[in-house]
Amino acid sequence: MSTNELHFRTEDLTLEDVEKYFVETDVDRQTIDILKSKKTVVLQGARGVGKSFLLKVAQKEMDDEFSNSKTLAVYVTFNKAGLLQTSEPERFKHWMLAKICNRIIREARKKGVLQNHSSVFSTLSAGGDDEVTASRLETLWRGLEDAWKTDSPPIQADSGLDPEMIKDAVEDLCDETGVGRVVLLVDEAAHVFIPEQQRQFFTVMRDLRSPYLSVKAAVYPGVTYFGDSFQMSHDAELINVNRNILDPEYLSSMRQIVIRQDPSLEVIVNRHGAVFDALAFAASGNPRTLLKTMSSASPLNTNNAQRVMREYYRDIIWSEHSALGDRYIGHRTVIDWGREFLQQEVIPMLRRNQRNSGDPDKRVFLWIHRDAPAAVKEALRLLCYSGILHEAGSGLVATRGVTGTRYMLNIGTRTGPESDPVTATNWLREAISIKRMIEFGANHELYGSIAKLDVERMDEVRQEFIKSQLDRSVDQLDMTAFARQKLRELGFDTVGKILAASEADFQQARYVGAVRSRRMMNIATAAVMEYLSG
Repeated sequence: MSTNELHFRTEDLTLEDVEKYFVETDVDRQTIDILKSKKTVVLQGARGVGKSFLLKVAQKEMDDEFSNSKTLAVYVTFNKAGLLQTSEPERFKHWMLAKICNRIIREARKKGVLQNHSSVFSTLSAGGDDEVTASRLETLWRGLEDAWKTDSPPIQADSGLDPEMIKDAVEDLCDETGVGRVVLLVDEAAHVFIPEQQRQFFTVMRDLRSPYLSVKAAVYPGVTYFGDSFQMSHDAELINVNRNILDPEYLSSMRQIVIRQDPSLEVIVNRHGAVFDALAFAASGNPRTLLKTMSSASPLNTNNAQRVMREYYRDIIWSEHSALGDRYIGHRTVIDWGREFLQQEVIPMLRRNQRNSGDPDKRVFLWIHRDAPAAVKEALRLLCYSGILHEAGSGLVATRGVTGTRYMLNIGTRTGPESDPVTATNWLREAISIKRMIEFGANHELYGSIAKLDVERMDEVRQEFIKSQLDRSVDQLDMTAFARQKLRELGFDTVGKILAASEADFQQARYVGAVRSRRMMNIATAAVMEYLSG
C-alpha cells in the first residue's frame, strides 16, 4: 500500500480492519469501556477525530464477546437524515424509529437469537414474524429517504412505533432469548444543521433508556441542539473525543496510526521523524487530517511536507469552513466573521508578538468571556465543528477573576502562514502551555457589528439546497483517490448519481458482489452525506 491509499474514513474499513488498525491509548480504552457499559453516552468530537472508529471498535469487541456477555451491539448511522428536509417533523421521528427497530431485529437475527418464526417484535406490525416486521420497516425508512427525489410524499410515513413499544420489544427479546441487554450505537445522530431533528433525536434517546437498552450517540461540537427535554447532566454522560497534543505519548500513538495501515512506512517515518512529527502536531489530534496530509506529502520529505502544510492549513481548511456559508445561508455571517476573526486578527497577533518579543509568543489558546455576544460564541462553535478550534475547558477563570471558555487553535493554522511551517511547528511544540491564553472580554472591540446579530433566527433561514448540489463532481467528496476512481469507472461521477444508485447498480461492475457492493455503497453514501451536511 502506498500512502496514496491510506484509509482516512472509518466507512472505508471492515470491522476486521478496524480491529487491526486500532492504536489504543488509555483514554481510548476508557471511552470504549463506557460505550460498552449500561450508561447513556454522548460522544462529541470534530470531523475525523475518531468518533465512528471508537463506535466500531466497541461494536467489534461486543460482537466477539457476545457468547459470554450476551450484550447485543447494534450499530446504526443516521447520515442520511439530511435528505428528510421537510416541513413535517414527524417524518424524521418515524424514519428514526423504523431504522432503529429494523437494525435491532437484523442484528438479533444475525446473532442467531431470533429464529425464523420468532414473534418477539411481531406486535410492532400488523401480524407476521420478525422478518416481515423488519422488511416493512426497511421499506418505510428507505421510502422516506427517497421522497426528496420527486418532491412527493412517501407512500407510507407513519411507522406506528413509539419509544415505549421499542423498549417493551427489547425487554421481551432479552427475556425470551437470553440476551442480557442491547447497546445501540448511533453514528451521525441527526443532521447537524437541522436543530429540530436533533431535538427529536435526543428526546427519543432519553425515552429509550431502560435496564435492557442503552443508547450511545456520536455528535459534532458546536452544532448540536439537545432541546429542552434532554439535560446532559441528568440524561447522559458527555465524552469529548480529542487526542491531547500535550500528552507525552501523543506523537508515538499518531505514528502508530499510520504504520498500522501500512507497515512499510515505518522506515520512511523514522527516517524523516521531525517532518512526520510536524505533520502529526499540526493535525492537532485529528487522525483523519494526519492521514490526508501524509498521503498528500508522499513521498514523505521536508519539501513535500512544507508544500502540503501551506496548501492545507493556509487554504483548504479555511475554504472548507467558508463553504458552510454557501450551503447554510442563515449561518453565513457568523461563519465569515469567525474566519476573519482568526485569520486577520488572532493569528497575525500571535505572529507579530512572536517576531517582536524577546519572549517568543507560543500561545495557541484563546479565552472568551462567558458574557460575550451569542453570535460570537456561535461563530466559535462553528469553528469547532470544522476542527479549526477545539474547546479546551469551560467555566475557566481568567486574569481578572471572570469566567469564560478556553479554545485551542488548530496548530497547523497557527504555523501554516510561516515561511517554514515544518520548523515553525516543531519549534512551537516545545513550549506550549495550557495556562497561557489570549483573552477577549465580554465587549471586545473586534466583535463589532456581529454582536447585534439575532442568533435565534439563523436557523429559520435555511436553504433547501440538496437538488442544487446534485451535479457536483465526485471529486469534491472527501474520500480516497482509489474509491473516487472506482465510482467514476462505474459511471457514478456526481453527487446525484451516487444518491440515486443502489447496491444492485454497483453489482453491475466486474468482480463486485453483494458484500463489496454494500461496502462501496456505505463509503460513497457517507462521503456524499458529509459533503451535504457541510
